[in-house]
Amino acid sequence: MEEYMDIAVAGLHLSGQPLNYQLVSLGGRLKKTCFTAPKYKMFLIKDEKGMKPGLVRLSNGQLGGQYELEVWELPVEHAGRFIAQIPAPLGIGTLMLENGETVKGFICEPLVVQESEDISLYPGWRAFIAAR
Repeated sequence: MEEYMDIAVAGLHLSGQPLNYQLVSLGGRLKKTCFTAPKYKMFLIKDEKGMKPGLVRLSNGQLGGQYELEVWELPVEHAGRFIAQIPAPLGIGTLMLENGETVKGFICEPLVVQESEDISLYPGWRAFIAAR
């Protein structure tokens, strides 16, 4: 029986977005759509490849926003291949969901806070794109 790990995505890997094929081609399956716990801010990262969002967890006691996520089941045997495709300043860390559950997912390096536009007023990447 194949083993799976859950991975939360918040931007270009969402269903219908340009990099979703990376999950699908590695045998990923959409498990659920949900929101982060209200402990995050979302920033717009711009680089030579385009735009993408980055989630930064706030310090304890700071109130942040909740952002749309998709949780995907990815075969464990393909997880390394998927993670190897993630460019800095993004990485995989632990995200807290609205129900208190934790899951591995996309986070970004703290330098993004100083170098990128805060797009936290939008409830997720799709809402930000739709408003543009």
